[in-house]
Amino acid sequence: MATIVELPRLSDTMEEGVIAKWHIAEGDKVKRGQVIADIETDKATMEYESFDAGTVLKIVASEGDTHPIGTPIAVLGKPGEDFEEALAGAGGGSKAKAEPEPQEEPESTEEPEPESTEEPESTQEPEPEPAAPSSDADDRVAASPLARRLAHEAGIALSTIEGSGPHGRVIKADVDAAIEGGGGGGTGTVSDGERTFVTRPDTPMKLSQMRKTIARRMGESNAEIPHFYLTIDLDMAGAVAMRTQLKAALPDVKISYNDMVILAVAKALQKHPEVNAYWDGKTIVRRGDIHVGMAVAVDEGLIVPPVRHTEQRTLSEVAGITRSLGTRARDKKLPPDEMTGSTFTVSNLGMFGIEQFLAVINPGEGAILAVGAIRDEAVVVDGALQPGKRMRVNLACDHRVMDGAVGAQFLVTLRGYLEQPLAMLA
Repeated sequence: MATIVELPRLSDTMEEGVIAKWHIAEGDKVKRGQVIADIETDKATMEYESFDAGTVLKIVASEGDTHPIGTPIAVLGKPGEDFEEALAGAGGGSKAKAEPEPQEEPESTEEPEPESTEEPESTQEPEPEPAAPSSDADDRVAASPLARRLAHEAGIALSTIEGSGPHGRVIKADVDAAIEGGGGGGTGTVSDGERTFVTRPDTPMKLSQMRKTIARRMGESNAEIPHFYLTIDLDMAGAVAMRTQLKAALPDVKISYNDMVILAVAKALQKHPEVNAYWDGKTIVRRGDIHVGMAVAVDEGLIVPPVRHTEQRTLSEVAGITRSLGTRARDKKLPPDEMTGSTFTVSNLGMFGIEQFLAVINPGEGAILAVGAIRDEAVVVDGALQPGKRMRVNLACDHRVMDGAVGAQFLVTLRGYLEQPLAMLA
């Protein structure tokens, strides 16, 4: 019997995915372990290897469409085998069937319910009014209900969109592509009586799975976690001097100030385990291990790969790991197990000249450190002004996990390690 290929779970937080690219076509022969698709998850775009061998009887999921985990995306089997029967047996076929043949839609002002192959809309929300009235030409275009509504909202004529669904039917991915390509209307002009101005339409952006997850998790964090913030200004002259000496003594080892901060954070967490903790919904859980995560900006958003067992590592080890993680994260080559598991996060925007900012706590952690730029500043030493190197850091804390005094004591310990950096090398 034909084998159904389902959308796999490729990360521990993945709930849905997008077929970014198919590497197979209908009629191709597939071997076990062969890469058949690139799948966009909430963390990265990853290669998916087939667990089965056979001929590709049917590609069910189109590139660009979003599907929940477990949705049939392809069918493998023997040439000539009936894939319809296999699809019908997959969850009753509700997830598996490709978009059906276009049918006449009733003349009604109400939009029909979205089909099961499209992203469902909440029945609790009223249907929005179309951004532009439909034309007779649009009414004759074969399109899914969701695609029709999205096109109306964006002010795009369905007749101008080339459909990629069965028999040329316009589906959601086609409308998204038209919007992303600037199909939501052209430029215009408006005059205030004295001057004429060029007007341009708004462009709804197609979100990656990572950006969707960031929006959801950060929204939950801000809404559910009671944040409070503590700021401290650090004297970085000792750290600057030590890094200069290390560069001269170890020219092949590239150590950044962020590496110093990460190791200093880990040493401070070792002395303040109450900060290396989180609220699990019922109680405070103190972490046994210290895995300091570093926030890395990638094209789709932000990921936090951890330096595992950070407090047990040397500064040069931390430097090598952060450099590897950062490079592979930006190249989308990090496996899921290297993207998760941090117990505390360091977010550094100093390289952009940002002197101070407030960060949002990652769910599953109790605090996050926001690190600003090292700046030249006149400081008073023994009553006299002299040049200094200063850096401001801000600690965001979950008030359910710790109080202000606990966070303040952690920052005092952190200050000691960064202002006397040789102490963290002992």
